[in-house]
Amino acid sequence: MSFFIFLALINGICIGLSRSLNGQLSLYKGPFKASFYNHIFGFLFLSLVLFFLDIELSNLAPAWHKETWYLFLGGVIGALYVALNSYVLNQLGAMKAALLVISGQMVTGVLLDLAFSSTFNNITFYMMQFLGIGFIILGIGLSQKKPTSEAKQAAISK
Repeated sequence: MSFFIFLALINGICIGLSRSLNGQLSLYKGPFKASFYNHIFGFLFLSLVLFFLDIELSNLAPAWHKETWYLFLGGVIGALYVALNSYVLNQLGAMKAALLVISGQMVTGVLLDLAFSSTFNNITFYMMQFLGIGFIILGIGLSQKKPTSEAKQAAISK
């Protein structure tokens, strides 16, 4: 399990770096061109990985089925995510953009769990999830509040 936790932490580092690099690239090229370059270089990198792992393309073909075609829309959503994130990062800053993206992921994850759950026998589990969503929304709201002049004065006087 600790290996997977390590991989998840490395993934978080890669996502943070990717967001920052794509944000900088979008300043020079625009968000959609940045997304395009991101996906072209990602495709080339993954092609090299497949080549060096000696995976035959014929082994990848069974992944496409007529009845599950919609599952491949994840690539389209991913491309749109990169373009939107490249634009938003420059407007809001890295920290606020990351906070909002992660909050959106958490809320969406909980809602998808609820939508595709076949049993609702553990009500405490679902109540804790809704409580977590409430804390996320509260945290977003609190991060948007501007400090009052009294709080600014107190911070300055320290």
